[in-house]
Amino acid sequence: MSARLCSVEEVTHQAYEIFQQLAPENLSEQDIEQFNLHHEDYGFIEDSEPDESWQELVALEIEPEHFVQVLVGIEYEDGDEVLAKILISRDIDAPFCHVLWKQSESE
Repeated sequence: MSARLCSVEEVTHQAYEIFQQLAPENLSEQDIEQFNLHHEDYGFIEDSEPDESWQELVALEIEPEHFVQVLVGIEYEDGDEVLAKILISRDIDAPFCHVLWKQSESE
């Protein structure tokens, strides 16, 4: 039986909702303030095939058609600032999400 998969758009939206819910616990107040100030004009949410770095971080076999990598951040003139890198499952029957948060300068 093949997996029942959500669309890439649906899981990208889910990943952004997860970002919004968990950001206050995982990002600095300054990062949240900057994102809130600039997300309308310079914020980005990009989906792509998961990169190879996830395989070392999660104990799952990452099949590219079953997972999406979502980056949430802000575009600046001198480069992008990624606030969260999210791996999320498209499989309706096997939900999974893992977030790598931007590390604060003091860490």
